[in-house]
Amino acid sequence: MKNITLLLSLFAFLILSPKSMAQEEVPKELLLSTLNSVAHLNLEKEPLDQLLEYNEEFVDRVYEILESDQEDKQKKQLMKALAYTREKELRGFLSKHKTNKYLKLMEDEMRPLTRKEKLLKPLAKG
Repeated sequence: MKNITLLLSLFAFLILSPKSMAQEEVPKELLLSTLNSVAHLNLEKEPLDQLLEYNEEFVDRVYEILESDQEDKQKKQLMKALAYTREKELRGFLSKHKTNKYLKLMEDEMRPLTRKEKLLKPLAKG
């Protein structure tokens, strides 16, 4: 009886463990809501609206890269280039100071997401 229980436990472990160890994908909505969590910055209405609109377009660009057929090395390079472009674009409608605060906030906010999706790391660094 103990052998059967042991075998069943081992079988269940082998069946379930690859699923639990598989890397989870970050849903698009979660990334967008994380990027839009800017209440701490106390932005005025116009810059806030611009940021929220920008983030929607930005998330679309991120997922174009993530869902592409390219190798991870190429995706990582594209993410780094996108992060650089993002900073320049943010400074276009936010002040330098607000952009730096936002990027620092996102570095903290995106930490759980970068654990699930390693390719997001360049976007989380401010």
